[in-house]
Amino acid sequence: MPLTQEQLAYIQQQLEGLPPEEQQRKMQEILAQLPPEEVEAMRQQQCPFCLIAAGKVPAKAVYEDDMLKAVLDINPANKGHIILFPKKHYQFSFAMPDNEIARIFQVANKLSKAAFEAVGAQGTNIFLANGQAAGQNAPHVLVHIIPRFENDKVGLAWQPKKIEEKDMEEIAQKLKEKKITVGQEKPVIEEVKIEKEEIEGPEILP
Repeated sequence: MPLTQEQLAYIQQQLEGLPPEEQQRKMQEILAQLPPEEVEAMRQQQCPFCLIAAGKVPAKAVYEDDMLKAVLDINPANKGHIILFPKKHYQFSFAMPDNEIARIFQVANKLSKAAFEAVGAQGTNIFLANGQAAGQNAPHVLVHIIPRFENDKVGLAWQPKKIEEKDMEEIAQKLKEKKITVGQEKPVIEEVKIEKEEIEGPEILP
């Protein structure tokens, strides 16, 4: 059940005037006192992508189904930059069920092909970040589909690092000990057909 305006106003009042570090600590105290369903409701009420999914914030949608929505990024790396996200609120991709994570990348792949055709891209990047250190700027799972062009100066490169052999062996062993298994769930997805007109937008795509 969504939080009332009175509850939201009270939370805002508790945070007002505090420095960022204190705001974060106070927010954690407030969240610890709320039932899990109210915590989830508050996250959804404050998350811009949950609001877009609910149709409460306007966006240039290029794809939508019962599980996912894709919109043009309003601050694109390149023309035709698409953001694809689950309608349900997840902060990290590893919190998503297998069938939903499978579908999001199936749709991302279709959108990548559509971007090639719609904006004449010479390549695409399909990019997902989990955590601030990885470049995640919103507390919602986002898959970026970025059309690429020669000499476009979009930087996704990194400097290779030298890792000692013993460290590599230790890391490999720790990962194997996690005993990763993949469920047998099959994603339910229809063939995604995206026409050129659906992905174009006059403000971004000439």
